[in-house]
Amino acid sequence: MTARRGPEVVDLAADGLCNYAETQAYMEQLVARPPDAPDLLLCAEHPPTLTVGRRGGREHIRGTQFAQPGGSAVEVPIYEVARGGSVTWHAPGQVVVYPIVQLARQEGPIGRGTLGDLPAFARLLETAMQHACAAFGLDTCTREGFAGLWLDDRTKIGSLGVAIRGGWTWHGLALNVSTELAGFELATHCGLQGVRMTTLWQELDSRALPKPPLARVRAAVVAELQARLARRS
Repeated sequence: MTARRGPEVVDLAADGLCNYAETQAYMEQLVARPPDAPDLLLCAEHPPTLTVGRRGGREHIRGTQFAQPGGSAVEVPIYEVARGGSVTWHAPGQVVVYPIVQLARQEGPIGRGTLGDLPAFARLLETAMQHACAAFGLDTCTREGFAGLWLDDRTKIGSLGVAIRGGWTWHGLALNVSTELAGFELATHCGLQGVRMTTLWQELDSRALPKPPLARVRAAVVAELQARLARRS
């Protein structure tokens, strides 16, 4: 019988907001490790940032000036990244988790085959967000052909973009918890016209349900991922 080994947690957000460029450089180092290095879950929370995935999407960016609550406008940096998908907004109040795991070495079904099943891995990330939201009283759904987590066909609460290099998965998920929604107006999110972004706090408040601290939501998402990701020894 093989032993179950879940990914270790690295909380980059423990000391505050994580510079996106530095976080991406760290991920680059991690996916260059040998395959027998430990699987990891990187937890992050970024300052206002726009990222553009492999599908492109700079044409969907409408501006780069973001007025922070109670403060002056800041210039938002834009990064082109190696993940799938188009434009994504990161800002304080999001739970961001980057799983760095050897996909083909995971337990089935995502570890099947010689390369692993990347689409099944993406669905696993969606399921982790979905179960975490349900733990706080919010029902969500997934959409065939549209990545991320949704409330309905036009309302989105969580995003994902993944990639694989040297057998390692990298990039990951972003769940909107208390994020300022004004930032999403800077771009057509994920290149999808007519989509409204929302947050866990906004939806729970509208249902007269308590709003959990960001750290509790992060812990719930991490627990869901650790329950679903395990490397075969």
